[in-house]
Amino acid sequence: MRTISIAEFSFFDAFGRDVDFHDLYPQASYLDIETGDVIWIFEEDQDAEMAAGIDPGENQKLRDKIESSAEIYLKIPGRSHAEHHEILQKFLKSNWTSDGELRERAYDAYSGSIGRWIEDVGDRKVVHSYYNFRNLKLKEMAEDFLQAHGIKALWH
Repeated sequence: MRTISIAEFSFFDAFGRDVDFHDLYPQASYLDIETGDVIWIFEEDQDAEMAAGIDPGENQKLRDKIESSAEIYLKIPGRSHAEHHEILQKFLKSNWTSDGELRERAYDAYSGSIGRWIEDVGDRKVVHSYYNFRNLKLKEMAEDFLQAHGIKALWH
């Protein structure tokens, strides 16, 4: 098992993103297993220029570098929209509060949309509890993913 120092925020920006909705200009993210850096590339070179002002040739060079050194770069998968809903559903079924009435109100507010649930539940403490739960679940999933690739994260 290889221990790598990884910037937690950068990694979770990639690992936790909802790829079904957040990628207006599809991107791929990679972990450099030598440095712990998270690297983003646009899947279409012209998107790099349109979305971020990055020269399409630079995007292509970075893609070529990653492809030619595949043993150094681990592709970081984002989460599907369905996975995000599964996390919310697990939260709603968990013992996140001892207040049965509040738990029931939060459960009843879910109608298949995370954004609508946040609005309908109307309680900052509930939403904050959900985000804490979600972040812990994503961290567990990320550590399982990394461990499956022989990596132990030293988050910073």
